[in-house]
Amino acid sequence: MTAGFGQRLGPIHLAEGVTRGNALTFLYAAFFSVCLLAFLSFVQPLVLDAHLGIPRSHQGRVTFALGLTQEIAMLLLVGPFGALVDKAGRRVMYTLGLAWIGVGYILYPLAGTLAALIATRFFFSIGAAMVGTAMATVLADAPQERSRGLLVGVTGALQGVGVMFGVLVLSRLPLRFEALGLSDDLAGRYTLWIGAALCFITALVCRLGLQCDPADRRPEGRPSLLQLVATGVRTARANRRLALGYFASFVARGDMVVIGTFFSLWLMQAGIAQGMTRPAAMAKAGMMYGIAQLTGLFWAPILGWLMDRHDRVTIVVLSMGLAALGYAVVGLASDPFSAAMPFKMMLLGTGELSCIIAAQALLGEQAPTRLRGSVMGVAAVCSAIGVLFSTSLGGWLFDHWRPGAPFVMIAAVNSVVMGLALWVRLTTPRVACAPRPASSPTS
Repeated sequence: MTAGFGQRLGPIHLAEGVTRGNALTFLYAAFFSVCLLAFLSFVQPLVLDAHLGIPRSHQGRVTFALGLTQEIAMLLLVGPFGALVDKAGRRVMYTLGLAWIGVGYILYPLAGTLAALIATRFFFSIGAAMVGTAMATVLADAPQERSRGLLVGVTGALQGVGVMFGVLVLSRLPLRFEALGLSDDLAGRYTLWIGAALCFITALVCRLGLQCDPADRRPEGRPSLLQLVATGVRTARANRRLALGYFASFVARGDMVVIGTFFSLWLMQAGIAQGMTRPAAMAKAGMMYGIAQLTGLFWAPILGWLMDRHDRVTIVVLSMGLAALGYAVVGLASDPFSAAMPFKMMLLGTGELSCIIAAQALLGEQAPTRLRGSVMGVAAVCSAIGVLFSTSLGGWLFDHWRPGAPFVMIAAVNSVVMGLALWVRLTTPRVACAPRPASSPTS
C-alpha cells in the first residue's frame, strides 16, 4: 500500500492515517450513539406517564419543556465543543460524551419531580453535545473524498439499525419486565439502566479503537475556541454550499426529533385510548417506528452511492422533497394504527434518513480540513435551533390542533429548504464527483 492512498474498508477508501480498525470502531460507535441518543426521547412518555403521573393533556407541553431544556444546552455547548474537538481531540470528546450520557441514563428515572427531570435532561444534554460534534467530525475525517457519500450512507444505515435496535429491542424491555410482575415504573427504570450500561461499553470501545488525531490537529498553537467558532460562521458567508449544509442540518435534526418524540407520544395515547397497556402501546409504536428505520437502512447506501456520482446539492433537493412528502402523509393520517400506516412510515423513513445523510455529506465535502470540528460545531448549533423550533411549535400544535400536526409542520419546513437547495444548485457552479484514478495501489 502506498502511503498517500490510505487503507480501504471494502469499497470505502479511507483517509491517510485511518486504519480499518479505526473505521470499524467508528461504525460501531455510530450505531450505538444514535440509538442511545434517540431512545431516551422514545421511552420518555413512559417516564412521564408511569413515573411522574403527568396528565396526558399536558404531556405535549411537558415534552416541549424537556426538549427546550436539551436544546438550550446544545445551543450553549455545541459550538464550543466543536472547536474543542479540534483542540482536545476527537477520541477524548467522543469517549467522555458517551460516559456522560450513561450517567444521565442512570439519573433520569430517579428524578422525583418534573423540575428534577428537567435538570437531569440538561445534564444528559451536555454529553449529547459532546457525542454529536465528535461523531460528525470523525465521519468527516475518515473517508477520502471519492468515498465520502458511500461512508456517510453506510453510517446512516447503521445508525438506522441502531435506532431500530432501540425501538424494537430496548422499547420492548418494559413489556418483558411487566411480564415478570414489575410495575410500569420499575420496568421503565430498569430499561433506562440497561441503556446506561450500553453507553459505558461503547465509551470503552471508543477509547480503545478510535484513531489519535494527526499531529497537525493537536492543540499547540491553535486559535482560541471563540476564534474557531467565529471562523466556522465566516466560512459559510463565502460558501453558499456550506451555508446550505447548515440549513440542511437545521431541518434534518428537526425531522429526527419530531418522529422520535411525537410519534411515540401519539401512538401511546392512541393505544391507551383503544385499551392497550402503556408497555404494549410503546411496543406497538416501536414496531411502526422500526418499519421507517428498516426502510432507511436499505435506502441509505443507495443514496450514499448516488452522492458520490452526482452533485451533492442535487441530492439535497431530492432528500428534502422525499422528507416533505413522507412527513405530510403521516401527519395527515387520522388513525396511526390503520392498515396504510406502515407504507406511509416507509416513505417517511426514506425521507428522514435522506436528509441526515445529505446534510452530513455536503458539510463534510465543504468544510476545510483543519476547521472541521468548528464547522460541525456550528452545524450542531443549527441542528439545536431546528430541534428547538420543532419541539416548541410541534408541542403546541400537538396539544392544540392534532397529534399529527408536528409532522405536517416539519413537512412544510422541508419544502422550504428544498426550495433553497434548488436555488443554490442553480446559482453555484456544479461540483463534480470526486475523481477516481484508473488504477490505485492495492491495500
